[in-house]
Amino acid sequence: MKEFLMKKLIFVMLLSLLLTPTGFSQVTGAQKLIVMITEDWNSSKGIIFMFDKTKDGWKKQRDEFSVSLGEYGLAWGAGVHPVKAGDFVKTEGDMRSPAGIFELDSVLYGLDATGPEGVRYPYHRLTELTRCIDDTNSKAYNRIVEEDSLKKDWNSAEHMRKVDPDYKYVLVVRHNPLGEKGKGSCIFIHTNNVPTSGCTSMDEQDMLTLLHWLDPKRKTLVVQLPQPEYHRLRTEWGLPMLNTN
Repeated sequence: MKEFLMKKLIFVMLLSLLLTPTGFSQVTGAQKLIVMITEDWNSSKGIIFMFDKTKDGWKKQRDEFSVSLGEYGLAWGAGVHPVKAGDFVKTEGDMRSPAGIFELDSVLYGLDATGPEGVRYPYHRLTELTRCIDDTNSKAYNRIVEEDSLKKDWNSAEHMRKVDPDYKYVLVVRHNPLGEKGKGSCIFIHTNNVPTSGCTSMDEQDMLTLLHWLDPKRKTLVVQLPQPEYHRLRTEWGLPMLNTN
């Protein structure tokens, strides 16, 4: 009888894990959140909030600031959130930034010889050979590579060092981490606050504020959503309350 009850308990626990929304479980394990919201799916302007996990829950850090994103707005991307379908699903070249929950690489790329003082992320200078591959037929699709480090099999890629001033500072958003063909590539947070082809951009001083706040020892997630979707999913995904007034 005890063995039967134990097996039943294990089954219930496993079922509970399977039914837990992916977005909620991921946010629960995060220690920092970068939250970006827009007015609607087609907005190319948004607001960023920064949150730290404390013993009392999520605490907003500093004032929010304005950002730009894809010229045509947002579309559901491929991240750590449950798969979403609908009228707005990101594809390569759609000029939309990915919506959802995404991990953030703990590396800072940039144009300068050294990284900004006081930033804790490891710094990698962009070279004349640094490329981000956006050719959907390449084995290196959605990866940052040095052009001389592998056999070239792409016809299209971003020459990252030439993207100035946008790539003065660049953080990599882990959108489409498996490099699934056509789901979108080369998604960054970077400087120069103007609408983009799919990244999120901001003024240099705001970027520096963000960089000084980040800590590679603390798991950070990026949440990007239209405001109505954020409020609809906030409880389900365990997201913090926003004061957007």
